[in-house]
Amino acid sequence: MKPMPESWCAEDVAAPEPQDRKQLIGHETAAALCHTGWAPIILTGLFRDVLVRHFSEENNIEMPDLRKLIWREDPPTGILIESVYRWRGDLTEKRPAVLIKRNAYKNVRMTILDNVGTDEEGFDNYATLWVGSHTLFCIHGTGASAEILATEVQRELTQFAPVFTKMFGLHKFKVNEVGQISELEEATENFLVPITIGWAYEETWKLEPESLRMMAMDIAFNLDC
Repeated sequence: MKPMPESWCAEDVAAPEPQDRKQLIGHETAAALCHTGWAPIILTGLFRDVLVRHFSEENNIEMPDLRKLIWREDPPTGILIESVYRWRGDLTEKRPAVLIKRNAYKNVRMTILDNVGTDEEGFDNYATLWVGSHTLFCIHGTGASAEILATEVQRELTQFAPVFTKMFGLHKFKVNEVGQISELEEATENFLVPITIGWAYEETWKLEPESLRMMAMDIAFNLDC
C-alpha cells in the first residue's frame, strides 16, 4: 500500500518553501487529495497545475520559441491550459493551448475480494488498483510549433515522473506515447499533437461491522428423552 504522506494533511504544517513538493501542485488539488485520495478528476487537476506552474515563468521554459507563451489567469494569456470540458474554442483558435482529457480507466484486483486483512479494531481493510491514462492535446498554429510545444510538455512530465510517482504515492506515472501530428478539423491553421500519460493509483477503504462478530461458544444439547 502507498498512503499519502501524513505531513501533507497536517494542519500545523508550515507554509511550503519554494522547492517544497507542495509547490508542484496547487493548494486546491492538494486539499482534495488529502480529503478523498486519488481520483481521475484530481489527476486532471494535477496535470493542469503542473503545466500552469511551468508556463507561468519564462525561466522554466526550455524551448526558446515558447518563452513568450506566459500563462496568466486572466486574458490575454499566452497559452491556454485547460481540461477539455472547459475548452474555450474562441481562445484556442487564437493562441496555443494544451487541453487535458481523461481516458478510460479500469480496476485491477490485487487480492481476493480486495481484502487486505483486519485491523486491531475489527475493521475489514480493502485495497484495489485503478489503472488509466490522460491525453494532453498540444495545439498550435503551425505543425512545427505544435511539435515544439508537445516536446516541451513531454519533457516536463517525463523528467518529473519519478518525483510524482514517489511523492504522490502513485503506483505508476509515465509518458506512454507522443502521437502523430494532425490538423484540427474544427479550426483553420491549427495543428495538434497528443501526449498520452499512463497512471495507476491505489484506492483503500475499511468497513466497520454494525455488530461484533459472533464469538465461538459452547452449546450443550439436552439429549435426555
